[in-house]
Amino acid sequence: MKPHQGVLIVLIVMLPVNAKSSIQEAMKRAIQVNVKMTQEDFAELRRAAEKRWPGAVLTNSGMVLGLAKMAAQQILGKTKPRT
Repeated sequence: MKPHQGVLIVLIVMLPVNAKSSIQEAMKRAIQVNVKMTQEDFAELRRAAEKRWPGAVLTNSGMVLGLAKMAAQQILGKTKPRT
């Protein structure tokens, strides 16, 4: 948002209440898991995710799921080439 002659211009976008993006549709999961961790553990996960996916917009759940899935594949010997 850029000030124009001392006036701040704010854009407002109205979306339908039931609108779902293609990202939300592709990310549907059948099982919910709640995780509690220390601030230090979360900060470490955040740093790892930012290093792995620089510049990406990461949700907390997406970050945890992505890193957990990568670790599981590595442990099970199903590592995929890094893209």
